[in-house]
Amino acid sequence: MARIIDISPVLSDRIQVWPGEVAFFCDVNTLTTSLHVGAHADAPAHLAPGGTTIDNVPLDVYCGPCQVMAAGVGRRGRVRPDHLFGEIRAPRVLFRTGTFPDPEVFSEDFAGLSPELAEWLSRKGVRLVGIDTPSVDPFEDRELTTHRALGRHGIACLEGLRLDAAVPGLYTLVALPLRIAGADGSPVRAALFPAGPLPD
Repeated sequence: MARIIDISPVLSDRIQVWPGEVAFFCDVNTLTTSLHVGAHADAPAHLAPGGTTIDNVPLDVYCGPCQVMAAGVGRRGRVRPDHLFGEIRAPRVLFRTGTFPDPEVFSEDFAGLSPELAEWLSRKGVRLVGIDTPSVDPFEDRELTTHRALGRHGIACLEGLRLDAAVPGLYTLVALPLRIAGADGSPVRAALFPAGPLPD
């Protein structure tokens, strides 16, 4: 049996959300929460009024060949191309920064991605990026410059992943968002399979 690596944090009343967002609450059969809780996908509508909502984003971008990369970046920093160890070898890249180790404790000093990285990845044919922090932008960036750079290049993003158990290398990613009409994002159950076709 192929080993599946679950890269989603557990959703419970202990998980932290972005300050000001609706906290997670589940009472047997009732759920209330921010759509950007835990491992989640941002739709283009997250930034641009009138942008594509999550129910209309093609699903194929969220599943397929994927690469986990370690990023040598400090807290509050931004991952640049020169922070990466190794070459880009897949159209989906997940960045392991290690700067947000506990999803039950919200800290504001996590790392993000740089706008120049988005442009560089686009030239290499990358369609999706993911990160092990609450946002591809550092907490202080209210302009969301990396979100906007990714959007300009048509690169989807996953945030809030748990990549501590994922050794850098090649995998197959499955991280499908819910089909929520008109929503700007959705939680995902993200998992990594060994590289190659999905097992039967």
